[in-house]
Amino acid sequence: MTTIARTIVFLLISMLSFTWVIGKALDQPSEKERLYNEIDQLVDDDGSAETALINYLFAKQIANRLRSQMDVTELQRKRSYWKQCAFNAVSCFG
Repeated sequence: MTTIARTIVFLLISMLSFTWVIGKALDQPSEKERLYNEIDQLVDDDGSAETALINYLFAKQIANRLRSQMDVTELQRKRSYWKQCAFNAVSCFG
């Protein structure tokens, strides 16, 4: 086989493998979609107001947990505030 033919075969195999990898990656659901699917499986909806309230509170709790995992600056701000209060109570409580 000539060098040009080998190069063409190599490029063809590379393109096919790249296309296969991208196709597999696109088939995977995102983290958000996966989380919604898991929530849908956990909670049964029969249409009542009580179930709707429980679903709302459950979704709110999950959203708060996800938000709290991402927001480190808020926790650091609260921690420094309470350190200041422990050092000098007058600055916090007047």
